[in-house]
This record gives sequence, structure tokens and C-alpha cells, in this order.
Amino acid sequence: MRITRLFCVIIIIGSAVFASYYGGNISYALFYASVSLPVIAFLYTLYVYVRFKIYQSMDNYIVVKGDWNNYSFVIANEDYIAFRNVKVNFLQGQSTIRQTGGIMEYALLPGEKERMETELRCNYRGEYFVGVDSIQVTDFLYLFTITYPIGTKLKVLVLPRVLSLEQLGIAPPVIDSKNPVMYSNAIEEELDTEVRKYNPGDNKKRIHWKASAKANELLSRKYYQKPKAEVVLFMDLSKITGDELGVIIAEDKIIESVLAIANYYVHKNTPSHIIYDMEGINQISICNKNDFDVFYKACVKIRFEAKTSVAELIKRRLQRGDDGIFYVTATARLTKDLYYSTLEALAQGSNMCILFISSDVSEDTKKLMEDMKKAGADIHHIMPKDEIGDILAKEDSVG
Repeated sequence: MRITRLFCVIIIIGSAVFASYYGGNISYALFYASVSLPVIAFLYTLYVYVRFKIYQSMDNYIVVKGDWNNYSFVIANEDYIAFRNVKVNFLQGQSTIRQTGGIMEYALLPGEKERMETELRCNYRGEYFVGVDSIQVTDFLYLFTITYPIGTKLKVLVLPRVLSLEQLGIAPPVIDSKNPVMYSNAIEEELDTEVRKYNPGDNKKRIHWKASAKANELLSRKYYQKPKAEVVLFMDLSKITGDELGVIIAEDKIIESVLAIANYYVHKNTPSHIIYDMEGINQISICNKNDFDVFYKACVKIRFEAKTSVAELIKRRLQRGDDGIFYVTATARLTKDLYYSTLEALAQGSNMCILFISSDVSEDTKKLMEDMKKAGADIHHIMPKDEIGDILAKEDSVG
């Protein structure tokens, strides 16, 4: 293109010099023609942009991150002149389209159209544009290339993934003689102090011999179901700093880790509570599938702009004085305040698991992680390339 432009400039200058020295109709006709051609070429690019048509559509505009969805794209020449050198630029990064390298080039005769049926995948949670980004039109002389933005773009609402876990390796194990390892938060039966009349077939180990002697008849202890231990998930929505892609990945992993754990306990019929700060401190109780679905749909609107630190959220929860609780904190920052809150939770007899989602490998961070582990916290360092499901499911996972 540079050579073509240089050649055009040389012709214009040459014809101007020729007309100046020799005059005459022919020399001036050559000069005017050489000047007119670039103008005509530029007007052609404008005309093509105004007259060509682009149509694009998807089957669904509310999609799940990582899923492939049907996407169709049509470019048409509904005019009476040929369109050539029309390049279509697709949005990349946040979404991926099969069978394209990000750019498609077309030359269309009058009445001709090109159709592409393919699939599109959204790579991150949120609401953003996908598909065609802009059009590059180049004139027939290759003098001008003008990039035009698309006036109407496809906008999609992308929900985060919900990972299905067969087991939750980060849950604190309960040791049992018959079942060497089972995960906490299961229903347990315990003997009550109340008794009832012994019935044939009752386990003789349940007989309350002292009470039976007083009553002169066999009495059995009653059993009751010990309530399931609580699961409390802290989602740190503090602003994350760094490059744009790294921030998006960290935000998605924080949300997806909380969703995966909550979903796991829904299937185990165990309630969980999600605590986070967004326009005030929120506590969402997830007791069944409907509760989970409501929270899941709201996740697409979550913004990382918390004013209350996750350490403060933990401290406020600990003021209840509960023990035996399984706490999980998903965060992109490790701080001294979080360390002290963790110590307080452990001192109350609860379990604390920290999902540290960050590429930070500084010495200060490593030292803080080591101190938390020594105190008894279960900490997992999740890098951007790590798969959340693998980290959560591994029984022998270590931070």
C-alpha cells in the first residue's frame, strides 16, 4: 500500500510539472485525472461502508462461561457494484469464535452474500460485546484502508461456571473407625439422655441399665440427629489490582470457587452461608437448589468494590462465638488482618480454609502463608493457570 501511495504521489507531481511546462488540454486532463483518482478511491470506501450489510446472531444471549454457543454471521452486497477488499475484524480475548483467526476477508459481486455458521465461546463472566468488532474497507487502488466500527454489536450476559464436585477435598476430614475418612458436615446420630421403653429388636447397647433398674423394666436411650455443622463462605470482593486480564481471571476464580463449594453442599443437603460486601454486608443462606439458583443468577452482577475487608467480615461473624464451623475464605490478598482473624477462628475450635487466588509469589506472601499453615489453617495458593475444580477436589491438596 505504501508503494501504491508513493506511485500515486509521483504521478500527481509529474502531471502537475508536465502541465506547468507544456500546458495544453492533454497535460491538464492527465493532471486532473491523477488528482481525481485518489478522491474517487476514498469516496468508494465510504460508499462500500454505507451500502454493505452485516447480520449476526446467536441462539442465546444469556450464556455460561466456557460453553460453545451457535453463532451465525452474514455479510451481503445488496448494491449494483462489486465490493472488494472488505475485512471483518472479530472481537477477541473475552470471546473466541471457531474457524476464524480474528479476521475474515471478503470480495462480493452485486447481489452476492457470504454466510458463516460456527460457534462462539465466552471466556469470562460479565456483560460484554461479542462477534464483529469493526470493518476494514480498502479501495480498488489500495490507496486507502479505513476501519469503521460496527454500529450494532451483539451483547451477551455471561454467567460464571458451576463446577460439579464429586468430593470436596478441602473439607476437614472426620476420623471414624469404620470409615477411615469421611468429610465433615455429615449428619451424626448421638445418644440422648431421654429414655423410652425397650422394644424387641432394639440394639442392646442402647439399654439404659441404671434407669432400667430403677423402673424395674428395660429402657432404651433415645437417639437424636446431631445438626449438620455450618459451612460459611467468605467471598472477598475487594478491588483487585494488576493487568486487566489477570484481574478478570482472579475475579472469576473467586466467584467460581464459592459457587462450586455451595453447589457441592446443596447436593449433600447441607446448608451453607455466603458472606460478602457489596453495597453493604450481605449474608446469603443457601439451603436448597432454588436458593442456589437465585444467588447464581445474581453473580453476573457482582462487582469487586468492597469497602469492608474480608478480615473484618470474619471478625464480625466470630462475635457469635460459634465453634465447630467450617470457614472458607476466597480472596486475592493475604494480609496481617486476615492472619489474625484466622487465628481467632482457629482458637474458637473452627476450621479455616483459605483459597488464595493470586500470582503473587513474593517472599512476604510466602512467609505469611507459612505462618498461617503453622497456626493450623488450610491454605491453597491458586495460580491463574490452575483449575479450580482440581484444587477443590484433591484430598491431598496442599497450599
